Amino acid sequence: MWTRRDFVRAMAAGGVAGALPFLSHGASVPDVDLRLVASLDRAPIFPGAETPILRFSGELIAGRPDALKPSPSFLGPTLDLRRGERIRVHFVNRLPEPSIVHWHGMLVPERADGHPRFAVPSGGTYTYDFVVRNPAGTYFYHPHPHGRTGFQVYYGLAGLITVREPFESGMGLPPEAFELPLVIQDRRVARDNSLAYAGGMMDAMNGMLGDTMLVNGLANAAFPVSPRAYRLRVLNASNARIYKLAWSDGAPITVVGTDGGFLSAAEGVQTRAYVTLAPSERVEIVEDFSRRRPGVEIALVSLPFSSGGGMMGGMMGRGMMGGGGQSDELLLARFAVRREPPVKGDPVRLPAAGERAAGAGVTAYTELGFARMQGFLNGRTFAIDAVAPDERLRVGQPVVWTFANPPAGMMAMPHPMHIHGVQFRILERSGSRFAGRDLAEGIVSVGRKDSFLILPGEQVRVAFTPSEAGLFLYHCHNLEHEDGGMMRNVLFEA
Repeated sequence: MWTRRDFVRAMAAGGVAGALPFLSHGASVPDVDLRLVASLDRAPIFPGAETPILRFSGELIAGRPDALKPSPSFLGPTLDLRRGERIRVHFVNRLPEPSIVHWHGMLVPERADGHPRFAVPSGGTYTYDFVVRNPAGTYFYHPHPHGRTGFQVYYGLAGLITVREPFESGMGLPPEAFELPLVIQDRRVARDNSLAYAGGMMDAMNGMLGDTMLVNGLANAAFPVSPRAYRLRVLNASNARIYKLAWSDGAPITVVGTDGGFLSAAEGVQTRAYVTLAPSERVEIVEDFSRRRPGVEIALVSLPFSSGGGMMGGMMGRGMMGGGGQSDELLLARFAVRREPPVKGDPVRLPAAGERAAGAGVTAYTELGFARMQGFLNGRTFAIDAVAPDERLRVGQPVVWTFANPPAGMMAMPHPMHIHGVQFRILERSGSRFAGRDLAEGIVSVGRKDSFLILPGEQVRVAFTPSEAGLFLYHCHNLEHEDGGMMRNVLFEA
């Protein structure tokens, strides 16, 4: 296993070998063809010494020049895609260990989903080929090798995906020039500016929590904004931290989209005092900065909350494990309103209700568990190709899947669950005896989802119809829990 010491040593030695040959697979021509390389690097994140990182770098081979947009920091480039386009990505692994890329939330074939059984060794390549089937929305990509996802994401391997459709121009949304992605992460930083991924017993139980906030890979993030409406694409890309997002001046948050794209007109714009965002969840927010006085500065913060659960949940909340507590109050980013004439925004017109899950054809049930410093799903941990009888579902057959998070025991804690290969809708949340309802009241459960937070004592029922045959994953998106085995296969059978 590659340790932090090995990482620093490799950086000092100048990394691994140079460029690998380009390998083309398939004769047909994609709309967008690009190369994505994972490698060792350094980045000026904090004052002083540069920080050793892992980096995704991209190169557009063919297609629209704006399909690949550079990141302002060490994060990977943004893939700006159009629904219906055919995409080919040639992944090159220049890390000293195996890796593979998962396109989180994207509806792709089995071989393009980034299952850890497809992880390629150091120096290897893997070619993805898929058609963008997703609705307009905000998605992201990150590595998914079993046992090393948390480590690789923590050191920098993540990037944003935006999917666009023509109808967006008629929704009254702020124009693309006034879109602002906000990729939120927390990190522990050592005195030499290196990122401290401890990975010890308590971090395995709680997940990695840091006390230094990065937004779009930037420390002390600050954004000048005009006094007009902006479209904020917010992604929680932290390994384990849950955020209770709010504006520092108490203004409400206006949500127009979740994981799988825009809310429908029937669901309506969601206006909340704060929004709970678990790891891997996204929300799209329309914020009209003309409501503030020119020259004023406001902040996006994470409010303190009740950590919930048993003794371990309380220890997480109080920050006894290092790196800050799970429920700490945090300053995420500052926004300075320019002294300009305000521009009045248009009201947002959400699309008509889209497809909804059909009536239940079959049911599934999964109980979450955590004991002996390890997570379980129905008492099972991960095996690379293992599928239990209750983890087999048929393509085209509607499913209602119930997830239960027992309230009892010292290890009771919230878990962010993610299902690969589908978008689902949350039918019901019930039964939570979570200590304080503050987190629960900020959860946005409407819209298409691929991830959801389940609180201690809660049951969550989700509905979907599998459309892609193959072996996919479902797991806790607390990355240390996932790496520790709180992950299973689900087989969608043709």
